[in-house]
Amino acid sequence: MQEPLSPLHMRMKCFPVYLMTNVDYSVVVPVYNSEESLSELHHRLVPVFEKLHQDFELILIDDGSRDKSWEVMQKLHEKYKRVKIVQLMKNFGQNNALMCGLNFASGNRMIIMDDDLQHLPEEIPKLISKMDEGYDVVYGKYLKKKHVWYRNIASTLVYGSFSKMIGLKMKVSAFKIINRQVVNEIIKFKSQNPHIDIYIARVLSPQRISNVIVRHASRKYGETNYNFWTLSKWALDILFNFTTYPLTLAIIIGFFFSIFSFFLAFLYFISYFLTDIHVSGFTTLILAVTFFSGIILFVIGIIGRYIGSIFLDVNNKPQFVIRNVKK
Repeated sequence: MQEPLSPLHMRMKCFPVYLMTNVDYSVVVPVYNSEESLSELHHRLVPVFEKLHQDFELILIDDGSRDKSWEVMQKLHEKYKRVKIVQLMKNFGQNNALMCGLNFASGNRMIIMDDDLQHLPEEIPKLISKMDEGYDVVYGKYLKKKHVWYRNIASTLVYGSFSKMIGLKMKVSAFKIINRQVVNEIIKFKSQNPHIDIYIARVLSPQRISNVIVRHASRKYGETNYNFWTLSKWALDILFNFTTYPLTLAIIIGFFFSIFSFFLAFLYFISYFLTDIHVSGFTTLILAVTFFSGIILFVIGIIGRYIGSIFLDVNNKPQFVIRNVKK
C-alpha cells in the first residue's frame, strides 16, 4: 500500500515545480462529490484556452469524496496529459485542498474555481483580461448569484463581513485568478486552518487586487455542500483564526461592565444613605453573580478558542495528507 504523503514530504518532492513554470495557466479545482460535473468541466475548459491560444493544466484535488469522483478523475488523467489528480486521505476542507493543489500547480497564473460549474469556464477570459491591466489577483464579482434565496442571503452576509475583516473594499469570491509570484508566497503559510483570501490580503496591497463582473450559473448537478450553518462556521473560523476582533470585544465588554458596576454601586450608596429605599441584598447578589459569571465564561470561551487554535498549530496538525498523486 502506498504510504500517505505529508505536506512537508509533498512540498520536498514538488519544490522544483513552483520555481520553474511549465504552462501558461493552472486551473485548480477542489473536488467533493462531483462525479457528474468533472468531465463537462474539462471539456468546457479546452475551447476557452484554445481561443486564447494558451496552454493549461487542470489540477483536481479529491477532498475525501464519497461518490465516484476519484474514478472519474483517473479516467480524465489517463485520457488527457494536462489533467493532474490528487487524492487526499480525508475531507480536510476546501481551502486545505486548494493549498494542496497550489503546491502542484506549475502555471504562470492560477485560476481557482469550484467543481459544480456555477463558476462558468467561459468567463475565465474576463479574469485574464482584467489581470492583463496589471493586477496580481482578480476576483470574479457577481451581480446576482443563482443560489436558493437563503444561500444568497447567507453568502452575502458572510462574504461582505469577510471583506471588511480583512480590509478589502472589493468583493471576494471563490472564482479568481492569481499570479505565480503571489502563489509562491501563499504556499509558505503552514497553518492547519488556511484561507487563501486571507493570505492574499496579507501579501498584497489592495491596489494590486481587483474585481471583474462575471456571470454565475445555476447548479446543474447534485446539491450544494454549503448552507447557512456551514457558512457561519466558516466565518467564525476566520474570525478566531485570523483576527483579534473577539478579544477586542471581550475588552470592551469588560470595560463596559466595570463602568456599569461603578455606577450601580454609587446608586446603591445613595439609596442606602439618603433615601428610605433599601436594596434586597440576597436577590441583588444572586442576579449579579449569575450575570457576571456568564460574562466571565463568555470571555474565557473567547480566549480558549484562540488557545485551541495555537495548540493545533504548535502540534503541527497537517493542512492535508495525500493518499495518491498522478501527474
